[in-house]
Amino acid sequence: MKAISINISNIGENAVKVINKLNNEIDEATALSKALLLETLKKRMMRGEVVRFCYQKVDGSIRYAVGTLQSDAVKANVNGNGIPKRYYGMFAYLDVEKMAWRGFKEERIIGIVD
Repeated sequence: MKAISINISNIGENAVKVINKLNNEIDEATALSKALLLETLKKRMMRGEVVRFCYQKVDGSIRYAVGTLQSDAVKANVNGNGIPKRYYGMFAYLDVEKMAWRGFKEERIIGIVD
């Protein structure tokens, strides 16, 4: 498996976003780890992998998801309506189990399962 190249500045920006969204109620180490998870998740999905990961939903329950950002799958499922989720501080992905777009707030990422 090819190594993932990660942009350090993206991790820093994501960590600052997480800290700001949680009103400074999170320590820097946790914010950095969440930022690294987000960057890793995005890179793996964008290179065509189907990734299993989990996050905490707004209602407090844990969602185990299987998603991708593989270009062919994304192109087949884009309809061009509405405002992209990223403008709301959300991570959008294509749920391969439902073949539908899903999203979660970036600060709610828990981990990558595999």
